[in-house]
Amino acid sequence: MTSLQQANAERSVKRHKTESIKDAFSAREAWERLIGYSKTGYASITDEDKDFVLKSFGVFDRPATPERFMIRVRIAGGALTSHQASVLADVAQRFGRDYIDLTTRQQIELRYVAIEDLPEALKLLEDVGLTSYQTGVDNFRNILLDPLDGLAEDNVITCHTLLQEIQGVFLKNDEWITTLPRKFNIGINGSRSNRCNIFGQDFALALAQKEGEYGFNLYLGGRVGHLAQSADMFVLPSQTKAVFVAVASLFKTYGFRDNRNKNRLKFLIEAVGIEEFRSAIIESLGHDMPLAGRTLCDAEGGDHYGRIVLKEGTLALYAAVPSGVFSGSDLMEAARIAESQNGAIRLTIEQNLILTEISNEEEALSSSLFSKYPNRPSPYMANLIACAGSEHCPFGVIPGKSDAIAMSEFLSSAVPIENAKVRLYWSACIKGCGIHGAGDLGFVGCKVPRDGKTTLGVDIFLGGSLSHNDEEAKLFLKGITLEEAPHYVAELIKLYRDTRFDGESLEQFIKRLRSHYEISEIADIVRHNYAILHEGGADFHSFDRIVL
Repeated sequence: MTSLQQANAERSVKRHKTESIKDAFSAREAWERLIGYSKTGYASITDEDKDFVLKSFGVFDRPATPERFMIRVRIAGGALTSHQASVLADVAQRFGRDYIDLTTRQQIELRYVAIEDLPEALKLLEDVGLTSYQTGVDNFRNILLDPLDGLAEDNVITCHTLLQEIQGVFLKNDEWITTLPRKFNIGINGSRSNRCNIFGQDFALALAQKEGEYGFNLYLGGRVGHLAQSADMFVLPSQTKAVFVAVASLFKTYGFRDNRNKNRLKFLIEAVGIEEFRSAIIESLGHDMPLAGRTLCDAEGGDHYGRIVLKEGTLALYAAVPSGVFSGSDLMEAARIAESQNGAIRLTIEQNLILTEISNEEEALSSSLFSKYPNRPSPYMANLIACAGSEHCPFGVIPGKSDAIAMSEFLSSAVPIENAKVRLYWSACIKGCGIHGAGDLGFVGCKVPRDGKTTLGVDIFLGGSLSHNDEEAKLFLKGITLEEAPHYVAELIKLYRDTRFDGESLEQFIKRLRSHYEISEIADIVRHNYAILHEGGADFHSFDRIVL
């Protein structure tokens, strides 16, 4: 018995109840039921279909919006044509109260859709090459790319074709629809900058070089709170599909199906070791693979504000969408600009959008879109992430999006700062859909006891990074109320503003700071300064150990 077989056997004593649902799952029959429900109404939908089956098609029943569904639309690599964007906008306006969320997987979520309207809404999307298939439950989720894939000056390998090859393996393929042990996130980055959280994926191909040849290093097992680890394997572009199939097949065959909190790819790799898992990939491929080359995508991403110069001198324009709260009307205007400029739209993991291949910059910037979503935003709005929150998600502890925007607005006023990069990532619960572990400051919704009562608050994390050489953010301040949190953060940002190097991002500053202070010491200084500001007392403390 191999290590994979043994690990699987030890975790197969009792299967989770969802596995029985998946065993009986038929995509064709489930789709026919969805169509039938549109005629018989919401009350006719079975609990099993509402709670699990319909999510295979990216259709989510949300208790926060009774009898209305969320549709999660797969946007491959975050790339939209102007025509696709206009159709999406029309669907949001007609069926979804003109509401859109931009997500951290470069997708679009439509909300408030009635069951009676679902078939027509989904067909309109399918007609322009968009789909919601397999964007929920135990499936391969939307594949991430650099939002400037094929366009950025630091882009070495254009990856969209590779994405299509990998996506073609599983999308709408009965062999793969809802047959995995758990969800599986994929990312491919052919650029020197990490603009797509590449090391946070289950399966990540990161730009690398070996013996003068460009390709990818393979990283495996990323998830919330855990960066992917190197599989010590160099993969040429022509080999990416085969390597993906090998990894996916191993996960499908040997992945754990008991405890849904511990059955992502990470846990299978932990059980057998990365070396053993690498050997299993090699055996599946039927040939050896070279050891990893030098990973090249180490530059910080997310600093592409304003006017972005692309390859061959073309331009792109950035629009900051705080917390990803958007609308069909706004997307329609973005589509109009893209169409008039012969350009396209790219979505970012930080819930913003980029209009590419702009031919007339002045004309584009005169649009109302950029009045509402600034081209050069406050540093506190530019790299802001917030998940759906309690308003739209049953797991959310706090509203999230409105809290994130309120804090950023407060910081913009209380601690104005220029030429800075500040990444504030909010998750409304511990599930971490706001990728808080990767933020300079990460926020996780929680309930805080105060004066014998419970109020809403956050645990604050410090020092996240998108680099493969770093760790996830660490707990910094625990149980801070939503009312207090902006003031605590302001005290840290003041110290950043006053002691940073020219052009130093908050991420770089925190790394420098942590080389001189423990996180607990940083927290004590921030608490001390907060107390003085609000209660009076002795002098403010500073970070006097760091070298200025």
